[in-house]
Amino acid sequence: MDRLLRTSLLALTATLASANIACIEAVSWGDPRVDLFGWAPDQSIWHKFYTGYDWQPEHFERIPSKSTGCPSVFSWGYGRLDVVWVNRSNEIVMHKYLESGQWGPSWEDAVDLGGGGDIDLVDTYSWGEGRLDIVGNAFNGSFLHKAWTGTDYFPTGQEWEDLGGNFSGLPSIGSWGKDRLNVVGISAETGSLLHKYWEGTKWSEWEDLEGGPFIGKPAVSSWGPERLDLWALDRRAALHHKFWDGSQWHGWERLGGKFSQTPRVVHWSEGKIDMVGKGIDDNHYYLKSFDGDNWSPSIDGWYDLSGPYGSEPRLVTKANRQNFLYLFGVDVNFELRMKIWSGYDWQPSAKETWPLGNVSTPYPDEEGGFVSEAQRVLLGSEL
Repeated sequence: MDRLLRTSLLALTATLASANIACIEAVSWGDPRVDLFGWAPDQSIWHKFYTGYDWQPEHFERIPSKSTGCPSVFSWGYGRLDVVWVNRSNEIVMHKYLESGQWGPSWEDAVDLGGGGDIDLVDTYSWGEGRLDIVGNAFNGSFLHKAWTGTDYFPTGQEWEDLGGNFSGLPSIGSWGKDRLNVVGISAETGSLLHKYWEGTKWSEWEDLEGGPFIGKPAVSSWGPERLDLWALDRRAALHHKFWDGSQWHGWERLGGKFSQTPRVVHWSEGKIDMVGKGIDDNHYYLKSFDGDNWSPSIDGWYDLSGPYGSEPRLVTKANRQNFLYLFGVDVNFELRMKIWSGYDWQPSAKETWPLGNVSTPYPDEEGGFVSEAQRVLLGSEL
């Protein structure tokens, strides 16, 4: 890649990232539970969850650690949460998990996964119960990998597996089924999308899927076995899409828009795609959907869901219920907000949201610290 072009792409990537004043992660391990995590202005990690009756705690509990950026959150089954972040004080990758209503290894502690000084941010994914894959970007440009296999971490201790490559941004990972992991990143040399996959016994070589030049962090999604969708922003911040149908690659197709980061994508059933991104010009959220045959409102058009927002959007599909979506975001005043797609309409309306509290306000306790008691609520009483 031409040095001037590469410099301009890196500068635009930094500009897009700096447009966000907050971050949020959202996950559901079963209906009606929804857990929200985010990175507060004081660099702590906040947490709030929906029980089916109300949101708890009233304020936001804070994990007793500070992070270099947004945590990555995933769930492999009912009652299970995994939270991974890079600790700000020593740049060690940390892992905390919720199981059977209790935080492990404890509320005060997290597992030290190593990677000190080598990893900036991480992405997580699980292709089945007892499995968690973690991929981070190394400062030398390569990607590093570590997994929880159900009984231990691999590699063990604080070691990480080097996946190689030379990338300009962050990795994104996903899967279409058991024993499958797909890793994508943007080539530092060409700006094209590179793809590597684990097929159950070994890693593939890096595959150049061309396209671009792209910027930022791409996205991976799948609606079922042998289906893989890839998403990335070009240097004008428009969204592009490529997919694997089980036998060959299709695309890239240009889907338009102008976004601060690659939109968040979910599938609530086979053939269905919903995505929401934050516009770079007005910080509004914009929606596009695919019904199995056509894009709505059009291949390059987007619905305006209002704003402005200070965080990227987060979408959650409701377990065992089709055509239902939660949409979460943090506005420019650090207020956490929510709306839902009921299957028929947006509630409270297409342009309105429900407030869930201000994420910049720490949880008040007697000592003024981070710890709340809300995480100690057992599963039986949560639901």
